[in-house]
Amino acid sequence: MTQVRRRGRPRSADTDQAILDAAREVLLREGYAGLSMEKVAAEAGVGKPTVYRRWPSKAALVGDVARRGYLAVVPDGEVPAPGPGSVAQAITDWFRSHADASTDPRVSALVLALTAAAAENPQDAESLYLHHTRHQHTAIADLLRAGVEHGEFRSDADIDAVVDALIGSTLYLLLTGQTAVAAERAEALTRVLLNGLRHPEARTPRP
Repeated sequence: MTQVRRRGRPRSADTDQAILDAAREVLLREGYAGLSMEKVAAEAGVGKPTVYRRWPSKAALVGDVARRGYLAVVPDGEVPAPGPGSVAQAITDWFRSHADASTDPRVSALVLALTAAAAENPQDAESLYLHHTRHQHTAIADLLRAGVEHGEFRSDADIDAVVDALIGSTLYLLLTGQTAVAAERAEALTRVLLNGLRHPEARTPRP
C-alpha cells in the first residue's frame, strides 16, 4: 500500500505558546508601539518566519494575546444564558465581571494594545472585530433579543446601539485611566440602559 505523505510539519502547541508568552512580555514591557515580530521571535527563541506562519500580522498576534489574557483572568468569561425574566440581571452581573477583568493590570495593557492595533490599520480593525469582538457583541445582542421575546424588554429597542454602549463604556474607562471605578460604573450604566429598555408591564412597581 502506498502511504500518502503529508506536506510540512505539524504545528507545535509548545511553539505557539512560546510565541504568545513572548508577545505578552514584550507588550507589557514596551507597549504596542514597541512590539515587533522580530522582537517576539527573538524573545520566543524562534525564527521570524515561524511567527508569521502562525500570525500574519502584528494585530492578529496582539488579538490572540489579549483574548487569552482575558480568559486567564475570567475562565468563564462567556456571556451567560439566563432563563425568561432574568436577562437584565444576568447581563448586569456579567458586565461587572467583564469590567473587573478588563481593568485587571494583567489584562488592561493588552486591551489597550488591542485598541492601538485596531486604530493603526482599518483592515486590522475589521479583522480584530470579526475574530475577537463580534462573538461577544452577538451573544449580548441575542440575550437582549431573548428578553424582548420574553416580554422583559420593549420591542422597539435599538439592541445594537445598547450593546455598543455597554462594550464601549469599559474601553472608555480604560482609556481615561478610571480603572479603580470601572466595575461600579459598568454596573451602574448597565442598570440605567436596561431599565430604559424594560417593557412597561415588566417594570417593578414602586412601593
